[in-house]
Amino acid sequence: MKFPVLYASALTLLLSACGQPSTPSTLSSDLSPALPAQAEAPAAPEALAAPEVTDLSRPLPAAAAALNAQALDKSVPIILVHGLTGFGRDEVLGVKYWGGVFDVQEDLRALGYQVFTASVGPISSNWDRAAELYAQIKGGCVDYGAAHSAQIGHSRHDERKCYAGFYPEWDAEHPVNIIGHSMGGPTSMLLVKLLEDGSPANAEGDNLYAGGRAGWVRSVMTISGANTGSPAADNLLTFIPVLKESLVAAAIVAGDNPVYDFDLGQFGLVRRPGESFLSYADRIFADSSPLWKTDDQAGSALQVDKALRESQFIGRSAHTKYFSWATADTTRGLLTGWHYPNATMFTPFVATAYPYARPLPAGLGNVTGRSPEGLVAYDSSWWENDGLVPLKLQHQPLGQSSESYSGQATQPGRWYRLGTLNGFDHVDITGNFTVRDFRTFYRNQAAFLSSQN
Repeated sequence: MKFPVLYASALTLLLSACGQPSTPSTLSSDLSPALPAQAEAPAAPEALAAPEVTDLSRPLPAAAAALNAQALDKSVPIILVHGLTGFGRDEVLGVKYWGGVFDVQEDLRALGYQVFTASVGPISSNWDRAAELYAQIKGGCVDYGAAHSAQIGHSRHDERKCYAGFYPEWDAEHPVNIIGHSMGGPTSMLLVKLLEDGSPANAEGDNLYAGGRAGWVRSVMTISGANTGSPAADNLLTFIPVLKESLVAAAIVAGDNPVYDFDLGQFGLVRRPGESFLSYADRIFADSSPLWKTDDQAGSALQVDKALRESQFIGRSAHTKYFSWATADTTRGLLTGWHYPNATMFTPFVATAYPYARPLPAGLGNVTGRSPEGLVAYDSSWWENDGLVPLKLQHQPLGQSSESYSGQATQPGRWYRLGTLNGFDHVDITGNFTVRDFRTFYRNQAAFLSSQN
């Protein structure tokens, strides 16, 4: 299944941020994502190791014992949190972020699980996304925090974002499990931090920032998590124009009224009555837009230096278990060790992943040097990737500990690496842009999380 522009093309926003030059092309009636010339990557100039493809028929994380259905606590809700440029169930003409033409939420509900799909700001910061996620689960109106909103210069509330709540009884005695894809990983981890420790400068009454809510999240599972950002987001001069081009292309697919919302009411960036979608997008991405004058947006949040500092602020809860699946869709060159995209990689991601030889700037497959602020050095351990995020960054955040899961009893406060899904790019695992059916994979993850106590 291919949804060619709104989501697929939007994810190409990272395609040349490793330093590859990118001049946005003019939008046309061609529904294929607009890519720079380098997207047509040359064949690998060296022999490659044999590519691996994970057999997703394996029912559970590595070495897990068979689960007894009677041992599954299906009463604990599972919250699905999308990543960058994601969307809710009532958007994008019926395509489901979780499952594509299939429907992971309803499939799991049919098996007796309580599952809910969140819809948070597709290009917002992790802070704003966490605030929206809290309101959607608990119920009530979004509160971005008085101090945070004053510092950023946006509204504290958005009148359109008031919710009945997926699970109003949510508390330590009624916890939830969260599965976050891509940016949904750090968003979920920040929510846990704010639930537990709060933010004194933003605390007022019984809002999210009051803290004291340890144990409200039993487990966080990240899938293809951008848990310390990605080097692909380091160059914002490239990031923002490509993001704009990718998203406004939605108007070509769905006419002038595409079912997609940037959810930026806190910045006053709401589509006006009668306003065309292109005009709406132009206001959001204009140089004068308040969004790009702050770090309170996804472009900054995904830069490695800023993501590293945010992960250090978040830390890790002693009351929550952390699990992660990584995805990888590259193969190592036998001579250089560089990583080349597999034939299975979604074409727009090739431009980001390909290890260009000098004098061209490096891609993710051979990124070197240091991050823009110099906090992180890039070396060969960063080269294996899924087209958008290095494998190295898809498990625990940099500087934190983790252990490989092999069937042992799990403990709160620890991070368990469940495995790497080889032969799957960054969005394959959501069920989009692929003919493969991932419902069995999510059934297995639901069972695994429901077996934890």
